[in-house]
Amino acid sequence: MTTTGKDTSVVIVGGGVAGLALGNFLLRKGVGCIVLEKRSREHVEQRQRAGSLDVGGVRRLREWGLAEVVEGHGHSDSGGTLQLLIEGEERQWKVGGDDADGDDGVYCPQQVLVRNLIKVFLRDGGDLRFGAEDVSLHDIDTGSPLVRYRHDDGTARTLSCDYVAGSDGFRGVSRTAVPADVSPARPMRSGTPGSRS
Repeated sequence: MTTTGKDTSVVIVGGGVAGLALGNFLLRKGVGCIVLEKRSREHVEQRQRAGSLDVGGVRRLREWGLAEVVEGHGHSDSGGTLQLLIEGEERQWKVGGDDADGDDGVYCPQQVLVRNLIKVFLRDGGDLRFGAEDVSLHDIDTGSPLVRYRHDDGTARTLSCDYVAGSDGFRGVSRTAVPADVSPARPMRSGTPGSRS
């Protein structure tokens, strides 16, 4: 792992698909990270969410060595598409294997995908902290951001890092804490690139 003299290189706020995929990607590149999740592991693994992965999402997970998190989940033999209505707009979701690279989308319930991402992240040595309440971000516009939270045992904790990745969703603390001029990145509306929810 890359060491910086801080607690970790990246603190990821949010243990859903986006946060866990990022955590797994960073882990595979040797970049130290800690994932903070507000809820318990049981809650996260059981919470019902709508979502599926299209060709791009499946390809990205495979390219980063995470094919196992989606394998065995309803690959279609039809070679067709599934019609979706997203924000009032009809879109086609490719479910077949006629992609130029032979990739296809999968029907993998989001809670199954999250459960698999957790399993792989922890198996490979990732640091995932469930029950992290009252997360707050400090000095994020500097080279030494801090992330404070209350551990599930009630103690206050502070993590020093090089970067903070806000993966805690539309209503999460990250969205309101990061000034618009800090990063030119557009916030994603759903999990990993290529996901549909």
